[in-house]
Amino acid sequence: MLLTAGKLMVVVATLLCVSCTSSDVCSSSYSLSTDVLGLSYEVLMWPPGMQDGEQAAFSVAASTSSSTNVRVRFPPATNDCVIVFGAVRIDCGQTIDFTLLGMETATFTSTTTDLSGTLVEASMPVAVYASNSLVTIGPSNVTDATSEQLFPVPAWGRQFVVAPVPDNNQSGYSIRVTCGSAVNVAVEVAGITHLLSSQRPLTVDVADNRPTYVNVVGAGGSDVQLVQFVRGATVSTDSGAPAALVVPAAERFSDAYNFTAAAGYIEYVSVVCRQSDISGLRLNGQPLGVPDSAWLNVDNSSDWVTTAVRLQSSTSYTLEHTGQRQFGAYSYGYILGQCAFARPADASLPLQVIYLSEHHYFSRYSLVAPQR
Repeated sequence: MLLTAGKLMVVVATLLCVSCTSSDVCSSSYSLSTDVLGLSYEVLMWPPGMQDGEQAAFSVAASTSSSTNVRVRFPPATNDCVIVFGAVRIDCGQTIDFTLLGMETATFTSTTTDLSGTLVEASMPVAVYASNSLVTIGPSNVTDATSEQLFPVPAWGRQFVVAPVPDNNQSGYSIRVTCGSAVNVAVEVAGITHLLSSQRPLTVDVADNRPTYVNVVGAGGSDVQLVQFVRGATVSTDSGAPAALVVPAAERFSDAYNFTAAAGYIEYVSVVCRQSDISGLRLNGQPLGVPDSAWLNVDNSSDWVTTAVRLQSSTSYTLEHTGQRQFGAYSYGYILGQCAFARPADASLPLQVIYLSEHHYFSRYSLVAPQR
């Protein structure tokens, strides 16, 4: 269907109820409880590449509210922009308004377009998931699917500590940072200042897998969101496969985390804390047992340090600080030569890749064409 600039078009589209399964054992995302869902989000993901079958997608999932009004605003036009919503093709720079019934999901896909920068606003709390299929991250031929539940805008922050990816030292990772619709926002990444653009992600590659400190600079700067993207292995000694971690801001850290290591994976928990807080850390009541040499200083971050601890498969853990000092904990797991996942440590883990349903619902949508 073609849209005329400035005109309003109403279409009928099919929605799928929320029911989740997976076609890939490593493609998984945590699920936030309904009391921390939000009304506003910005999509942040890895852009699709040139490989056959590679696709980027994001989904807006309603909670149990009987009716939720949603507005999705796509970023300005780019070359070769193709976004698909059901049977409808949507242009970059376009706005779409629609209504979700309880537990319904609306999914937008593209094989050519970076959907990052898309703004989502809802009248009732919703969840937003970003996913990639057959994605390649970095100079590697390793592909996998990724899926993450994004944090709502009020859960963003101004200070982030990004940990190295265990067993991926020569391949590393990339980070992407966005600021939503805010203007005049600058971030410092490992001591280098970058000015962010509204609805445009900043991408920084960290090929040497060092820890990275990211913080908003300037008194008037807004909060930002950050996602770490694990690169596929580039050498035989590395184990990396594409994975995405929505990194919690340091302002959102806790003093205790409860989690269970996945079955069948090589899995680590990466810990980030202040140098002065190391001695108070306990894993299932015992000191971490990490030698001083295993703690890495995070450059340009004052006294932040990080290390990784190998976990036993299918084992439950409590990671806490005896002095109730806040610290960060991220899980990273992989099956050698196959796939990987990354996530904040304290979160449940349903598989959120393919949405299936026995029931289809029909809703009425209004699409607003971009102004030219």
